[in-house]
Amino acid sequence: MTPQAKKLIDQFHSALGKVSSAEQLAVQRQVADLLLASNQPYSERQVAIFNDVIGCLVEQVDRPALLELTRRLAAAEHAPNPVINHLSNNDDIAVAGQVLEKSKVLTDENLVEIAKTKGQDHLLAIAARDQVSETVTDALVERGDAHVTQKVVSNNGARLSELGFVKVVHEARSDEALATVLRGREDVPPELRPFLKLASAAAKAAQTPAPAVAGAPRTQQGKGKPQQAAKPQDKPAAQARPLEKPKPKHKQKMEKWTPISRSSSGGWDR
Repeated sequence: MTPQAKKLIDQFHSALGKVSSAEQLAVQRQVADLLLASNQPYSERQVAIFNDVIGCLVEQVDRPALLELTRRLAAAEHAPNPVINHLSNNDDIAVAGQVLEKSKVLTDENLVEIAKTKGQDHLLAIAARDQVSETVTDALVERGDAHVTQKVVSNNGARLSELGFVKVVHEARSDEALATVLRGREDVPPELRPFLKLASAAAKAAQTPAPAVAGAPRTQQGKGKPQQAAKPQDKPAAQARPLEKPKPKHKQKMEKWTPISRSSSGGWDR
């Protein structure tokens, strides 16, 4: 960019911050009209100017205006790549998502870089594109979560490499939904079909509740606590009789006799 062009961009940026939201919206619409008017590729100099102008708009205009700009540029077949790539890297998924999902200007290099650095929502938007190359799906499967992987596999326009299929089949062992979607693809390599069958069985088994064990305590209906097994009632302990101390034999004999004492008169009384 020439010094004169850079000076013009700086003046544009300064002026844009001093106008109202309505005037900013009018400016961004005019810029979009300029970008969409040409059916021919732009020169390198034009692309640099447009990219700086869009950068100014992204910083200055409000969110509804930015969403309108993104929606219009996402469908433009001849929009400058740096401009579209700038929008696709926006942290706001509402802004970046439209471009990531629909723009044909983005290259595989652009998409792979975003897949490696942005959040899962950005990866989901890439996975929803009409056409996704093996290079891009490899990056999505490598870093994406279960939702991203399932989105890739369910997209018939997404091509998976052999390595990508190996990774997806491996993940399907613990994801029945992924295994189901993967079985519906016709491009699964024949040599991986037996492994996919095993993965599907493993995923299904993981989702099946274990059968109840015989004799295990049953849960009360409507409650999560197990019933306690009825305890057998303890038998009443036999009342033990206190042991009587045996009396000496000579005392027992003495009890049979009436004691005799001598009276005061000298006789014997019973």
